Amino acid sequence: MKKNVNISAFFRDLFLVETECVLSFAVIGTIFARDAAISYAHIFVPLVLGVICMLPCLPVYLIENMTIPQVIVQRSAELAVLEAVCVWTANFLAGGFLGRIGLWAVAASVLIFDAISYLAAYFLEKAESERLNKKLLELAQKNSDGGTSGTETCAQNDGDTKASTIEAFGDQNRRAQIPIAEILYFEADAEQVFAYTEKEIFQVHQRLYQVETLGGAAGIIRVSKSHLVNLRKIQSVRTALNSRLYAKMPNGEEVLVSRKYAPALKERIA
Repeated sequence: MKKNVNISAFFRDLFLVETECVLSFAVIGTIFARDAAISYAHIFVPLVLGVICMLPCLPVYLIENMTIPQVIVQRSAELAVLEAVCVWTANFLAGGFLGRIGLWAVAASVLIFDAISYLAAYFLEKAESERLNKKLLELAQKNSDGGTSGTETCAQNDGDTKASTIEAFGDQNRRAQIPIAEILYFEADAEQVFAYTEKEIFQVHQRLYQVETLGGAAGIIRVSKSHLVNLRKIQSVRTALNSRLYAKMPNGEEVLVSRKYAPALKERIA
């Protein structure tokens, strides 16, 4: 578990939740309870509701490598709490004006606005992924024409681009010196680190942070707590839940890019 919360992502989602609360109360209140007396203190109601409703989702910001089912469970818990708290608050503030139909309308509006916010985020992230894939295609075409790709230029700015090697061990403990530039990605599993090429898997007797330092000039970047990828080998990217990405590699595998490292990957590609 990470020691600190992903602050920017947390406050962005908090803003969305509070916006949903404001819209729900404004729309339903205008329809069903326009004659209800509302004080200035009620302005702070969405702020309090937003904080309460974000509590079930704290693991999403604390745990870096959550699986998609875990994210779905956490987001569903957030929605359930949001529904319950909004309906209870609406009943407390203006239950006599809203009635049962009004309370059901509050619940429906929360669900609708929540769906709209996630759909908007999905289409925005999808559009960004398409832009990145277009850039990756352009870089691949440049590279095939004998030019210097943008990712290679980034690597040159980081230091010496001379292809370095790393000692690795294959089947039957066969020792080999593999050019880091030929490795697709590295994966840490417990105390072991594995290097994946297009055809073979090797074990590396170094920690992941050591490999990251060694391979920086060759385009190796961190994409999660347990993965490093070769920036030059990424074929395409696609969106995943929770502002994450999947990076497709030449061996057909997709490496999950966590929301913490996704911005850096997008910047390096673009």
